[in-house]
Amino acid sequence: MDFQQVLTSPQFEAVSYHEGPLLVLAGPGSGKTRVITHRIASLIHTGISPHQILGITFTNKASDEMGERVQQLIPNARVEISTFHKFCVRILRRYGNVVGLDSNFSIFDTTDQQQLIRHVLNELDIDTVAYNPSTIGSMISRAKNDLISAEQFVEAYQESVGDHLQAVAARVYPVYQRLLLESNAVDFDDLLLHVASLLRDSPELRESLDERYQYILVDEYQDTNLAQYQIVMGLSLNTRNLCVTGDPDQSIYGWRGAKIENILQFERDFPDCKTIRLEQNFRSTKEILRVADCLISHNQKRKAKTLFTENEEGKPVELLCFNDERQEADEVALRIRNSIDQEDFDYSDFAIFYRVNSLSRELELALARYKIPYQLAGSVAFYERTEVKDLLSYLKLINNPDDRIAFSRIVNKPLRGIGKTTQNKLIRWADERGVRLLEAAHQATDCPTLSKRASTMVARFAKMISSFSMADSGSVAHLMEAIIDSTRLVDSWKESPDEEDQQRIANVNELLSTARKYDEIFGEETTLEGFLEVSTLASATDQLDDSAGRVTLMTLHAAKGLEYPVVFIIGVEQNLIPHERVLRDEYRDGLEEERRLFFVGITRAEQRLFLTQTRERSLRGRPWRTITSDFLKEIDVDVKDQTDHISDSKSHFDEFVESVKRGEVDSETLKATTSKRPLLMTGADLLKETPEAADLPQGFSVGMRVRHPRYGVGTVISMSGYARKRAVNVIFDNEKESQTFMAAHCPLQPLGLR
Repeated sequence: MDFQQVLTSPQFEAVSYHEGPLLVLAGPGSGKTRVITHRIASLIHTGISPHQILGITFTNKASDEMGERVQQLIPNARVEISTFHKFCVRILRRYGNVVGLDSNFSIFDTTDQQQLIRHVLNELDIDTVAYNPSTIGSMISRAKNDLISAEQFVEAYQESVGDHLQAVAARVYPVYQRLLLESNAVDFDDLLLHVASLLRDSPELRESLDERYQYILVDEYQDTNLAQYQIVMGLSLNTRNLCVTGDPDQSIYGWRGAKIENILQFERDFPDCKTIRLEQNFRSTKEILRVADCLISHNQKRKAKTLFTENEEGKPVELLCFNDERQEADEVALRIRNSIDQEDFDYSDFAIFYRVNSLSRELELALARYKIPYQLAGSVAFYERTEVKDLLSYLKLINNPDDRIAFSRIVNKPLRGIGKTTQNKLIRWADERGVRLLEAAHQATDCPTLSKRASTMVARFAKMISSFSMADSGSVAHLMEAIIDSTRLVDSWKESPDEEDQQRIANVNELLSTARKYDEIFGEETTLEGFLEVSTLASATDQLDDSAGRVTLMTLHAAKGLEYPVVFIIGVEQNLIPHERVLRDEYRDGLEEERRLFFVGITRAEQRLFLTQTRERSLRGRPWRTITSDFLKEIDVDVKDQTDHISDSKSHFDEFVESVKRGEVDSETLKATTSKRPLLMTGADLLKETPEAADLPQGFSVGMRVRHPRYGVGTVISMSGYARKRAVNVIFDNEKESQTFMAAHCPLQPLGLR
């Protein structure tokens, strides 16, 4: 294979440099993945065993893509390419006993983590409203990423001056960590912390792994935190064939512990390293690249690069100025609709980025009004759906009987008459006897504090769980089917006319399909642990479907590593881009990271780039006059002022509302305006084309006429939320603005469809 024929000179230099530390500074769209995969192929061509090569990246999508490309270059080459977390799982499955873990340990996702922290807060009699489990969890997570143990965290607090939040975290962290180990479980951060600790405290293990992985390639090195840095260093002390690729200008995760210094100081860590710059961009037009380069040149903490491209000049980057977010969303949707109708674009060619998730609301409404299909990254992820987590919790408890969170989640699902009081009594009894919760459940009839009925139900549940066996089932899918049949988990939904219940069934079926695919891929090597790892370590952007024929909406952070022909970045205003938190703290490093985040968004665009700002924007329920972003003063863009475009006439939305009042809009059009956050690549997608208007449990539906004792008669124009959080949005005949009511508690009287 002649690599020189398919690579640029800098790319070929990086691919062919094998021995010793190597730093590849790769600008956006410069063919970084191509270099990594060809470098792996080049190593194998020179006689290096694939088993001696380790490739590490940050996302499942990136690792899968790299693995596929390596297979294309070197068929049947079994190179270990994975994310940091997956690599750490493998190490802990084998050596976890050193840190107190059995090989069948559970991995707690963010929801599990917060549930356990909430339990700890309640046990410590700490108000969970004043001290949010999510906030406490973030503090513990940051400490773990900085390799700070619970003991060190407590000690650090004792030496600091009174910070109430840190005081609570210092009380929670040790108890939380103890309960994790008692549950034979880890959270995401433990995966890194435990492996970093193993490499630090177990010299023989460190040398063994160092010896095995002779050639290590780490992608997106600018995003590594201290724990990941220590892992990489620990694997590269003896055999120093370490290649890291990345771009300091795209370091955007400092808020979750990433250290840009790791890449900026690589040449200090390895004074004999070779540095190669990939500066040719193959993605964007000259105009887009010029704007990006002009912006990022204002940062100081960076490795200077001269980005260039041989692509066409391209159209100017446009700044679109609007009156408010409603006009902004309406015009963005209209531009997409016109481009689809008049130019050679598909829906999947468009992406809309924003700094905070709250900005997606108006966009979703506008896209629905124009009947533009879309997918929303970072919405309720498939594996976070209640019914999916319930079924996975059955699998988790079967795999790890010590998993208290899984036990608590499913012991009364479906309803078995085992309420919180019974559960708490059982937990106390198990703790007093020093036995696992499931073991205590087996012996529940001996528990003196439980009633005869409650103890019988608990023992029956434990017997059922013990009856399930992966060995007997032969596959994850068969085991899952056995659980569904035995528990009758979906029976109550089958006869329900509620669309939500049908979506639950579809999601369960989708999880079954995923299990069958997993079984097919791994065959005899199928394990329950492996399937649970795949489901737990999945991320929101892993679920994006590039071929779905939908416009993609996402935050700027989620856009990292992606590319689209046409990109809109909305809300380029002070306090959004850059974020108000950074401006409030007057933190220069934070401001530079905000500029890098904007740079990442800009460089996702291939052909066209639109930036937007408004004169006024509603934030936290109040209208605010906006201020032009300082970042716009650093770049030269073509300003298109749209503020007078509809100032003397009604917007498309206002016209839409008026047409609803006049009865000129049918129920099908109304249904299209319902803001439904799509579940990416889930069974729910199967229901998207259902022609019937979906009834709410309370009897409301889109297009229905309703009566309110104060506002009079109106029409339901949209719905959002689920179950008890379902909201109904109504435009009343005598009111200019729509009103939103919680469906479970509102005094609306259904009058039927218009």
